[in-house]
Amino acid sequence: MSAARLVEVTLVKAWSPDLAPGDAPARIVFSIALDGQGQPDAGAWLADPAPWPARHEPPGRPPMGGDVTHDEDGWSLRFFAEATAAPDAPMHRILHLGMPRPGEVLTIREPGGAEAAWRVVGIG
Repeated sequence: MSAARLVEVTLVKAWSPDLAPGDAPARIVFSIALDGQGQPDAGAWLADPAPWPARHEPPGRPPMGGDVTHDEDGWSLRFFAEATAAPDAPMHRILHLGMPRPGEVLTIREPGGAEAAWRVVGIG
């Protein structure tokens, strides 16, 4: 159980080079602590011994569990295939994660370097 008070952020893929018109978009759900100004709280992440959960929900496939990570370059998400250990999972870098609000668009850089736009559709 996490020591920090986490909120759940839900994203829906809004655009990527591989998203064809009419395709069902993927979803990402992750938990994060926010500071008093509504910004992601890196101090809470560092102090929390429990991993902050993340989940990737591609259409037509089973969800992949994962976690939220933070380093000197910012916030990332890792999703684990069955045989992948957490430290070996590739990073999905969230570019410029500020104050997440519904309607905001975040850019996530995938491990291969491709960037995709993800719309915040829920905070709870």
